[in-house]
Amino acid sequence: MPISEATVAGKGGDPYQEALDAFLAAHVASGGVVAVYRAVQAMPYFSGPDRTPLAALRMGRGACTAKHLVLRDALRRMGHAAVVEIVEGDFASGIPLHPSMPPELQEMIRAGGVVDFHCRVRLASGPALDATWPLALRRWGFELREWEGAGDTAQAIARVTVRSTEEDVLGTKARLLATLSDEERARRLRFLALLSGWLAALPQTVGD
Repeated sequence: MPISEATVAGKGGDPYQEALDAFLAAHVASGGVVAVYRAVQAMPYFSGPDRTPLAALRMGRGACTAKHLVLRDALRRMGHAAVVEIVEGDFASGIPLHPSMPPELQEMIRAGGVVDFHCRVRLASGPALDATWPLALRRWGFELREWEGAGDTAQAIARVTVRSTEEDVLGTKARLLATLSDEERARRLRFLALLSGWLAALPQTVGD
């Protein structure tokens, strides 16, 4: 079983489980679902080559896939039933235009049509938790709000179609991405590279 999909009931010595426990000890000393959600949400967004949750915990940042695997597994560690939903939508539709963006990124946002298979967490009790964007990004126009535990959180993509709740999130997402055309995959990768480059230059933590 790949480390990215290690179960929360894994044996001692599992690097991912150890990193997950350290994350919870450092950031979620008390509190329940809201505290875990806020801790994962606070991790800066970065779309890099390693999408595993272990990499996100080690680097302290990650994109939607890794962040929501961390959130799912942290919630399960605390006794909450949760799954990662893979949803299909236009990723550009949830990104606000800002004059500090590269012109190419601005044009892609205006044009839209960046098909992606996005991840979020669904609790058994109902709410959809999207921890993609740190609250600090409100300063650049992202429509985010403090989640207090009732209802869905603000979603990175407003209009989506649920495609999977399978346990093998990384494998399933790879299979779904393979269904896109060459042009769609190239457009998605270019968009993510431009977006990550822009975000990397911004403070994504509250108080910076």
